[in-house]
Amino acid sequence: MLQESERLQQTGLDENAIADCHGVAFEPDPQLKEDCIDPQRRAFLAQLLETPDYRALHESTMLDAAASAIAACAFAEQFAALRKDEGGDSEKGKDTVEREMATLRAAGKAVSEASKDVEECKEVAAALGLGPGSPGSNDPKGIAALYRRVRNNPTLRRICALAGRYRRLAQSKQRMKSSHGMDDLVGVVLDADIGRLLPHELARLADDELADDTLRRLIERLTMCREYQAVEPVAKGPIILAVDESGSMQGDKVHTAKALALAMAWVARRQRRWCALVAYSGDSGERLLALPPGRWDEAALASWLCAFIGCGSSLDVPVREMPRIYQQLQAPAGHTDVLFITDALCHLPAELQSRFVAWKQSVQARLITLVIDSPPGDLAEVSDEVHLVQSLSVGEAGVERVLSI
Repeated sequence: MLQESERLQQTGLDENAIADCHGVAFEPDPQLKEDCIDPQRRAFLAQLLETPDYRALHESTMLDAAASAIAACAFAEQFAALRKDEGGDSEKGKDTVEREMATLRAAGKAVSEASKDVEECKEVAAALGLGPGSPGSNDPKGIAALYRRVRNNPTLRRICALAGRYRRLAQSKQRMKSSHGMDDLVGVVLDADIGRLLPHELARLADDELADDTLRRLIERLTMCREYQAVEPVAKGPIILAVDESGSMQGDKVHTAKALALAMAWVARRQRRWCALVAYSGDSGERLLALPPGRWDEAALASWLCAFIGCGSSLDVPVREMPRIYQQLQAPAGHTDVLFITDALCHLPAELQSRFVAWKQSVQARLITLVIDSPPGDLAEVSDEVHLVQSLSVGEAGVERVLSI
């Protein structure tokens, strides 16, 4: 950790101190040695372990390498600051009560900062496809690298934070949908539906020694459940999201649009659907990213979110290019949901409208358009649904409709 983390290197602490900071986060039952050669470090860790908020934090970091590494950074930074304030010698400058109070404040701040960092890491991991139960969720180095990238990029931090709000709304909307599909038992899946738990998972709940761990996995949607499937004549096809990246979308508009796109990618993964993100700006080209149901390319996803074309024309959604993009992405066959997010007033020649409608019919596509604070123009003629929204806030009916797909 010390070799890989610039934050830890800046603290000036040695390997033993870093190991202690990591141990109190990672170990299930950390114990302090009475004869520690560094009394100040022992006093700091003792106060930290007694902090009520530490126990709540420990539930999130215990045996989690990525979360423990992040918490260790916050612990080490506060301990280094405490040592600096006291000049490295606990006997100088302050009496015993003052030293104890300073240590207590440092421990409390360490837990508070660690809790915020760990929560942010979990939000980032969930937003970018590494949440609990997702492919790659057991890759601590990948999660840590992704978190460092987001932490150092204000745009990514903003988008991931917004995506969390949309994802929670999507969870609510998806749960409210009518549940069909109990026709056939097709396998086993990691989930949190008590009614579909396998018998051995139910037996673990009745065992005093295994119940707590089973409840933890239930909360994290990591318990083994039966997977059922309805008999459908045609499988659900891909979800393609096209975000307007013209100059007028720069700033908060494009951040919220990309956060909504991330939430829709999460919905696609939950439905085991192939997904693609398209950034488009007039005749300035486009940026394409395919997100299959398996593990995503997190680095490519982060790069797609950060980039911005910033040009534009009178047509800032890919109506003309969508058939080519569909083939270029090699989208699988099936009922396709296409989503346009734009603030443009688009004008489409009649011939282009006819070609686009014919393409939709040929690939069984449905187009839902969100138009931000602007008339829909000719997009109303080619869209199956058009929603005019003042913004992309979670309270907008159009946003709720999209997240309920």
